[in-house]
Amino acid sequence: MAASSAAAIPTKRIVTELFAMVKPWRKWLILIAFLVLATSLLELVPPLLIRSIIDNHLTVARREGLLSLALLYLAATASVQAITASNGYLVATVAQKLLYTIRVRLFSHLQRLPMTYYDHTPLGDIISRATADVETIDVVFTSGVSTLVANLFRLVTVAIAMLIMSPILSIAAVIVVPPLAIITRYFQVRIRQAEQANRRAIGLMNTHLQESLRGMEVIQSFRKENAFITRFRHVLRAVLNANNSSTKFSALYPPVTAILSALAVAFLLWAGTRDFLAGFGISVGTLTAFVLLLQQFIAPVTALGDEWQTVQGALSGAERILSVLTEPPDEVTEKPMDGKAKDNGGIVCQDVVFGYLPDQPVLQGMSLRVEPGEHVALVGRTGAGKTSLVHLLAGLYVPWSGSVTAAGQDPRSIPVDERRSVVGVVPQVLHLFSGTVLDNLTLKDPSVHESAVKEAATLSGADAFIMGLPQGYQTKLSGVGRGSGTQLSSGQQQLLALARALVWKPEVLLLDEATSSVDGASEAALRSSIRERVLKSGTAVLTVAHRLSTACEADRVIVIEAGRIIEEGSPAELAQRGGRFAALLELEAAGWDWRTIS
Repeated sequence: MAASSAAAIPTKRIVTELFAMVKPWRKWLILIAFLVLATSLLELVPPLLIRSIIDNHLTVARREGLLSLALLYLAATASVQAITASNGYLVATVAQKLLYTIRVRLFSHLQRLPMTYYDHTPLGDIISRATADVETIDVVFTSGVSTLVANLFRLVTVAIAMLIMSPILSIAAVIVVPPLAIITRYFQVRIRQAEQANRRAIGLMNTHLQESLRGMEVIQSFRKENAFITRFRHVLRAVLNANNSSTKFSALYPPVTAILSALAVAFLLWAGTRDFLAGFGISVGTLTAFVLLLQQFIAPVTALGDEWQTVQGALSGAERILSVLTEPPDEVTEKPMDGKAKDNGGIVCQDVVFGYLPDQPVLQGMSLRVEPGEHVALVGRTGAGKTSLVHLLAGLYVPWSGSVTAAGQDPRSIPVDERRSVVGVVPQVLHLFSGTVLDNLTLKDPSVHESAVKEAATLSGADAFIMGLPQGYQTKLSGVGRGSGTQLSSGQQQLLALARALVWKPEVLLLDEATSSVDGASEAALRSSIRERVLKSGTAVLTVAHRLSTACEADRVIVIEAGRIIEEGSPAELAQRGGRFAALLELEAAGWDWRTIS
């Protein structure tokens, strides 16, 4: 299911999940809550001191004790700042630990999701969830939530202090509460909707950026730079509009609440001078202190606008992260390799039906067998289903019906520590990782002996060019072909991928157009190595042939069309039969690309 179409996750569940993630640090959170409460209580001291100074000293011209009260005022203020600084450090520490946990959990889950998830989810959107959306949680815990919780504590403590100080003034001040509640709720909903749109727009922007950068060679070859710039501008406009909407509501909230605050203060100042309040014992100092407390009460409410935008942004980011974490992982039940089944070995596909979209099968009742030590070539036009069959045998997908086995076992149930010695795959789309040549050949598995790597590289024909690199097997590569490392040609990358598949001497070798970029001489040498060494060791080899000369070297050729086998036999038999394979040979001999001709 595409990420973008995932059902919305309720806010309550998002908050519950976030609290569950911080549960390991609950002792720290208790300490943080205690410090927040202490800060809220200490912030009540200055207004109370000011009331005492006005009523007991200034109005009666009494100077004794003023210095002590001033020092106490200074001590209370300094204590608040010291506790706030300590609390900020603790919150940031917990936030970083939480981010570490989320990143590890998210990356681990992404590794276990089925290939169908990646088929329907843009890569840029996945990257956005693993980077930008995770960062929003960092922001919300280091500033948003901590400040929000502190302000909630502050509201409660200040409200209690106001009630104790003057119930009648508290009743007069309560007129501002209903409008504040209505306005706060209105802005909460609008800001949340705007932040959700903003996160989606950022994901779309990252997707477009990632696709454009990876396809730069194609874009520049076709001189489509301006077209892609125009498309990117449209994407950025969506991001701008979403961000402007969020900013608009966040900008409107503080002044609206500030006006309500000023209205409440003005009303109290007017009421405090009326004669009918004199009977309640409201002094000038009490009125002054109460106004200060009221401002302390409303200030957090006003600040909720910015904090709520931060929280809503984090909730939107957390929702996108949780939508990934709630995706069901690929259900794989590992089974130890069965010795008896292994003896039967090879590749077996029985009545396989499979496709990528509902009701659109790519393979329709496919059945074939490749014996140990046998080389079978798959031939067919583009879209016939050859690569899909390789995907099933590699354990990347589950057939809709029927069964596939490699070395006598479902490839998806082969234990991790045995997989590479059972199935070796050279995919159609190659990928090299940043690191050394040796790292790419072993995938950083320390158990692989260097002699096995050397043997595999020699067998594939990669050793010759590897030894010509600046540091040989220790030469750093630039991953997918860009960066500061050494860049390899497409042919060299394919030879390296072949060597990577051969390092563990697999019992089943799957080659999906594995030599499409390799020159004829290198391919001929590779075919010779496969025939003389790989096949003689008992490895079953299934090749998706992009050149019919490769198919002619196989023991058997299987011709596929529309997901069904239409011809099968030795290359010589099929060439003499005058069927589809013979026709493809004629097309290739005439210089036509038979793979795309219908």
